[in-house]
Amino acid sequence: MSRRTPVQSPAESRNPQHGHAFRASSGRPALTSVHRLGTSLVAALALLAGSAALAPTLSAAAPPAQPAPDPAQAPYDLTTDAPVLIVLGQSNAEGWTAPIQDTADVAQCRAFGHVKGLRRTNNRVTGAESATWSPYTCVGNNLGQEYAGGRNYNVASATALRWERAVTAGAALPDLHVIHVAWGAQGIQETDGTNNRWWPDRDPTDIESLFPLAVNTITNGLRALREAGKQPRVIGIHWNQWEAEAGARSTISADHIQQAFLKVLEPLRTITGAATAPVFLYRPRTSHYDAMSKAHITEALTGLAARPAPNPYRLLDAAEATSATGVPLYDPAIPKYFGIYKDGIHYTRAVHEWFADQQWKTVFTDKRFGAPVQATENAALGRPATQSSTNWAGREEAGNAVDGNTGGVYWEATPSYTKYEAQPWWQVDLGAKRTIRSVELFNRTDRLFERLTDFDVIVSDTDLTGRGWADIQADPTVRKIRIKGTAPTKLTVAVGADGRYVRVQLAGTNHLTLPEVQVNVPIG
Repeated sequence: MSRRTPVQSPAESRNPQHGHAFRASSGRPALTSVHRLGTSLVAALALLAGSAALAPTLSAAAPPAQPAPDPAQAPYDLTTDAPVLIVLGQSNAEGWTAPIQDTADVAQCRAFGHVKGLRRTNNRVTGAESATWSPYTCVGNNLGQEYAGGRNYNVASATALRWERAVTAGAALPDLHVIHVAWGAQGIQETDGTNNRWWPDRDPTDIESLFPLAVNTITNGLRALREAGKQPRVIGIHWNQWEAEAGARSTISADHIQQAFLKVLEPLRTITGAATAPVFLYRPRTSHYDAMSKAHITEALTGLAARPAPNPYRLLDAAEATSATGVPLYDPAIPKYFGIYKDGIHYTRAVHEWFADQQWKTVFTDKRFGAPVQATENAALGRPATQSSTNWAGREEAGNAVDGNTGGVYWEATPSYTKYEAQPWWQVDLGAKRTIRSVELFNRTDRLFERLTDFDVIVSDTDLTGRGWADIQADPTVRKIRIKGTAPTKLTVAVGADGRYVRVQLAGTNHLTLPEVQVNVPIG
């Protein structure tokens, strides 16, 4: 059986001064209609728009502003709904040069009562088989690199702070769940050299390979919420990354870099199972990088945001940023800094809070309360499986890889095992054409795990038995996903394609051994 740890959600209480009842992890008591009317946050959210420390400067005498979105009207089920915010990228996704120094925010950052995160100590593990949710803190929840101790303003921490303040002020909102993976100066292309930690084909056994870490973490995090009886709802995926491509001057055309972005973004969208969730991209504004590369990147990102509906991609432009009181921040007359950068590259606190405000308005103004993540089932479990050969008849059969035993120690597990041969393969018949969200491969953990190295995950409508490697590679109707390097303890492969047959096939010569293969398809 798969070894997973259920979601951790300790009992909490709301701020006593608001009179809310103590609640356990099973959910909060529903507010009465009178209470809902009494806690309308049109005024309260004007207070919440910035830091809690700004509260004394705001009063009834402040200039009239557009009515603030009212979270009290959000139709969330407080018992089951679990809004999820995913923040990915490089230094600006971390909040370089924007340390959290506000006294109230520093105090809040130590522990949140209504926001959950994935702490590094529990979840920054190569090939992790589970995820553990715990109270969010501004330090220790970025699974990439934490710059200057990690306590910085970014869209993750700024949204978390605002969510917490809203609930404390009386909004009936379920806990927010934050998945954060960011690392400064890291690119998405092999040509980014030593700074290519977001490159999808980077060694998946390296904990610093951010793409497989993000794919596996998102899968595990959403599954843990499901197993805790929650309905995950993805309110936004933020991709704040492009500088490494401009800095390395590896961007040869807008089409080239757009395809590189899609090679990262589309699998990440697929793995969430929330096709309509908004994906926020960030428009380049700095003058620091090579002008031609930056122009190509800008064209690529604006092109994604301009795709015809339904289009999940949205472009955030810091040139449109305003302060909490509505004052424009961008000033092209200020060389290098433009009123939005602390050092010419990294955004100020006010800009990060504006980014969080756009996420907030997406939920509560646009009323996009989070795309529900459709539940999945393992369509491969117990299905007929075959392999190119069997190393030990009666012990290492193909069907062992779909028997539900994910154990990686040979004598305690039931792996499939081929003979030593060129391009050995293993295949399962799902019985019918299914929409495949992902394939999870469990590798050996005792020894010889390097045998599962450099291979393809292949999805086909038709049986591939009898077809050679070269024939399959040349067939455009067959979905092929190449995995370079050795698979970790568990590797999650985003698929996003329909098919009946799923095959795993080595590109070289060796034994192919698979403790377990799970094919995740939406239920229904």
